[in-house]
Amino acid sequence: MPIDDLPLLPAFEAVTAWAGTGRVVRATELDVATWRLPEPQKAALVSSGVPLIDDLVSAVSFQAEPTMYRLANADDLDWAYGAAPGTGEVQIWSSDGSSTGFVNSTITHWLCSLHMVGSWLTSSTVIDRWDEDGQAEDEALAELADLLERIKAVDPPAFGDGDHTTHFWPGVLDRWLY
Repeated sequence: MPIDDLPLLPAFEAVTAWAGTGRVVRATELDVATWRLPEPQKAALVSSGVPLIDDLVSAVSFQAEPTMYRLANADDLDWAYGAAPGTGEVQIWSSDGSSTGFVNSTITHWLCSLHMVGSWLTSSTVIDRWDEDGQAEDEALAELADLLERIKAVDPPAFGDGDHTTHFWPGVLDRWLY
């Protein structure tokens, strides 16, 4: 993916502002020095970092594995996020390594998507009370739809055709309330 097509990466301070101190893990240059990835993708992990987000990213780990560069785990959902060598495409792997699924076009797109989701979670006035009544549920669903549209604008392949059974972000956000 050409560098001109990459979204503006959130600054570490902006991510920490909503994630909290100690909840954003940055790679060191040494962690990613030997990874076969475009330099901007490695730099994104060093400069911005990966936020911990309940139910989405539970642990960050920068490890080279035979088929991917491990970025993080989602223990509650039993998968690992990893970047494909060469492109930096972010995918998910099940814990047994048997299946993969596309998440975002690059590490930068993934970090931007995580930033959008995390900042929404911490600023939403309705997400914690969505099940109080029909109006609150409608507001929460509208916020989720808006969030998905923002992710789609940054990384159209991450949205795909919007099918929650075949595309990661539509699936995660479609089931967020339930």
